[in-house]
Amino acid sequence: MADTVDVIREVIGLLEPMVAPDGGSIRLAEFAAEKSRLTVDYLRGSNDACSTCVLDGESLKAFIEEGLQTRGIQLTEVIVSESTPA
Repeated sequence: MADTVDVIREVIGLLEPMVAPDGGSIRLAEFAAEKSRLTVDYLRGSNDACSTCVLDGESLKAFIEEGLQTRGIQLTEVIVSESTPA
């Protein structure tokens, strides 16, 4: 399972530059191999000049799923736990 976790971290790492410019961040919260479930914590950034430019949780989920699928990993469930800065 270490290989799967490495691939998950790789995909998250590739997506980090998409959310970082707006002050966002992504981190692996939990990977439950036996349930084929991935949970990612997403701190959604903000962009006063372009509010629609900030990646929403559903889009991030789709990018994660696509990134994993192209690397041969199919999970039953991907959960993006989204929060916004205080």
